[in-house]
Amino acid sequence: MSSGPSTQAPGEARLRPYEAMFLVANKEARKTHDYLEEHVKSLLDKVGARPSRFGKWEQRTLAYEIKGQREGIFYLCYFEVDPKQIAALKREAALSELVLRMLVLALDRIPTEDEERRRAASVEEALREGEEVRGEGGFEGGGGGGGDRRRGRGPRGESGGIEPSGAGAMS
Repeated sequence: MSSGPSTQAPGEARLRPYEAMFLVANKEARKTHDYLEEHVKSLLDKVGARPSRFGKWEQRTLAYEIKGQREGIFYLCYFEVDPKQIAALKREAALSELVLRMLVLALDRIPTEDEERRRAASVEEALREGEEVRGEGGFEGGGGGGGDRRRGRGPRGESGGIEPSGAGAMS
């Protein structure tokens, strides 16, 4: 018995919308932005993603060095893909010499361009007023992977685990 009409063909993977931010190194001056953009798009293509919007942010100085790079270019994209392919996308990005970092967030739906402009304007206004910005669907929330390196540790990074017993320890 079916629970309702299906818009999905039999055997076709169910696609889910995602937002991804790629931090890309432009370590060789001869590499153009078009080349870098095509590289990121090829990673999406390898996993069967269907990009709906793709945008380049300007090159920025990083807060700390990543893979020997002090600057990077950010690419924000929205796409749909089978959720099973996200692991493959992460693997492809990790193997790429040009991708320094990648963050992928699952979405309920892809926001319209107007919604994106309003969100960006509200973030800029909050930053001008000195407020802390945390996203609902932004780049600090989501609870998936990454995060605090001290997770599961005490207030100063001490291990919260079980200390070794005296058995076998030297006095």
